[in-house]
Amino acid sequence: MSHLDALTEQECRQVEALERALLDPVVRADRSQVDALLAEDFMEIGASGAVFGKRAALDAVPAERGVSFEARSMRTRVVTQDVACVVYAATRTHGTDVRRSLRSSWWRREADGHWRMVFHQGTPDTGLGTMDA
Repeated sequence: MSHLDALTEQECRQVEALERALLDPVVRADRSQVDALLAEDFMEIGASGAVFGKRAALDAVPAERGVSFEARSMRTRVVTQDVACVVYAATRTHGTDVRRSLRSSWWRREADGHWRMVFHQGTPDTGLGTMDA
């Protein structure tokens, strides 16, 4: 089996469900749920260009109030049997502030068998590309 066949369709959908969970306002408001989904060595490069580690993410994400996300065109690319990259377009809404971004997240299956996000990057969506590639 090649590494491209290493994850089943069900496992890919599981990783996508975890990604969607991190966009859910109920999950985002609960520090312990966010903590369980992020790897200890988690790193994020935000759409603003700022870099965050796990501790900063755990402080910031649950503190957000009134923010909602819509994910579109989500798909998973298999890297190895224990690493998957999820890419999608997102719309973040906070009151009248609406921002669109292209996002990628790297998920790793850890020794305990649980998938955790190890890296995330958001890039402002300028409308120049599509998620169809």
